[in-house]
Amino acid sequence: MQKPITSLHNCLLVGLAIFMQQAIAESYPEQSLVDNIVSKAEPDGVAFLVMEHDEEALQWVIPRVTHYVRQLRKKWHDLPIVVLSHGDEMFALQSQYETLYASLHEGVRSLVEDYDVLFQVCGSYAYLSDIDASAFPRYVDVVPFAPAEIDNYRQMEYRIINLELTW
Repeated sequence: MQKPITSLHNCLLVGLAIFMQQAIAESYPEQSLVDNIVSKAEPDGVAFLVMEHDEEALQWVIPRVTHYVRQLRKKWHDLPIVVLSHGDEMFALQSQYETLYASLHEGVRSLVEDYDVLFQVCGSYAYLSDIDASAFPRYVDVVPFAPAEIDNYRQMEYRIINLELTW
């Protein structure tokens, strides 16, 4: 007799988990921007920009980016997608922190390897912070100067999405 109750209980828990995951994803602040992009013709590319004063910020950014990238890849497999990190958050991506920020590094590696996303950090900011470009792992592309890179993406008519701590 208890087996049907347990099965019903498990179904309810799974349903609640799915509902909560969807509700959280729909509450991401940039969701309407991504929805707008997906509802139109394929753009030339999408660039997600991050600039926070918190070394741990990518821990909340990467799940959001992954959610958005999945939506974009579902519609356009070959769409160029870039994440450009040019604040203190990029310092957590140094190779020496792969253990400390293991899930973060795995999330970035997954974006690069599984979703074909170009993940970039600002070489100038790293240099000014006394960090050599070689301090970052292979899956992170160190660009000379993030503002110039952002300007290039604008000139190439990429859709720009600023990811900020808004909640």
